[in-house]
Amino acid sequence: MRRNSMKNVFAVVAAVALITVTLLALSSCVPSYPREKLPEAVKSICKIEYDMDVETTVEGSTMGIYYPMKGLLDLGLGISEEAWDKISNLLLIASRVVLSTDADIRFYCVVAQDPRLPELQMVIIKYVDDIKRGMVRNISRGESFKRTLFSLNLTPQAEKERSIESVFDKLGVNEETKQKVVDEFFRSPPTKLSDIGYWKGSFYIKDITMEEFIAAQIANRVKVGFRDDEKLKKQFDYKEAEGFVSSSNGGNTFVIQFKIADQQEPGEAVDLNAEKVQALVSIVNEVVRGYKFRNFDFLMLEDQLEKVSLKISGDDVYNFDEGKMAVEDIAQAPAGYFVK
Repeated sequence: MRRNSMKNVFAVVAAVALITVTLLALSSCVPSYPREKLPEAVKSICKIEYDMDVETTVEGSTMGIYYPMKGLLDLGLGISEEAWDKISNLLLIASRVVLSTDADIRFYCVVAQDPRLPELQMVIIKYVDDIKRGMVRNISRGESFKRTLFSLNLTPQAEKERSIESVFDKLGVNEETKQKVVDEFFRSPPTKLSDIGYWKGSFYIKDITMEEFIAAQIANRVKVGFRDDEKLKKQFDYKEAEGFVSSSNGGNTFVIQFKIADQQEPGEAVDLNAEKVQALVSIVNEVVRGYKFRNFDFLMLEDQLEKVSLKISGDDVYNFDEGKMAVEDIAQAPAGYFVK
């Protein structure tokens, strides 16, 4: 995402936080938007106040809003200036509603696509408690921005269906059979946050859990950290990172898969693997401590370039202190991964 787009995201998040302070102060004990009328209320507000035709759904404790936004993208395939105004309005309405309803909404998700190019979508996910904390200045504007998941990506369901349809076309499968198979086997609720989206009149929204939200946020902060920090930019070439949670036997493990290449200068005697893992663990520590979240047993770091996995206990991650703890001592890593 371009830097001016990131500044626009920050401005939108900050504006929404400031405006909704008033909404929180004015809210009463009687819900303005009863749970049974929540989707209709959102659609009505968007239409009456901003002439925006949206679709709304609720899945468990997650509310989804979809808006087909003409002019979403500029010629450089970035978010246009006009679109940012509409995005701000959508976020404001979403915040206003979730703070004034008796429905148990913990997360909301805004999905926008340009009808001319629906294969590309913008997705914003926010945690309702973060909105409340931002309003009472319990967290800073910068921290509020970091806690907002923002992505501009290819629509996952579109990618899936196009790939399957391409195979069927090569096999000469007729249209009726093709659509029946796609409907029965390839149109299902998303299993992870990166699958969230909207395609051909249907939401692909899931009931977001705190664990997967934190895992996605960790991956997002890894991207920002390794791209923006001057020292890390000099040492490493960030390529990609993805975070998810693995649950088994009643326990949770945060899994962070990453591709981060070394850029060591000739003659330097620095253990870049140790530097890289230290930066990763510091980021995870910042996130879990910021949420006071301890419901995880392990952190698994999967270095996909070196095909190596490192395992660290949840307690060591939560209590990590860069000045007192060496990652070489707390991470279970293959022999030779760290250079002593």
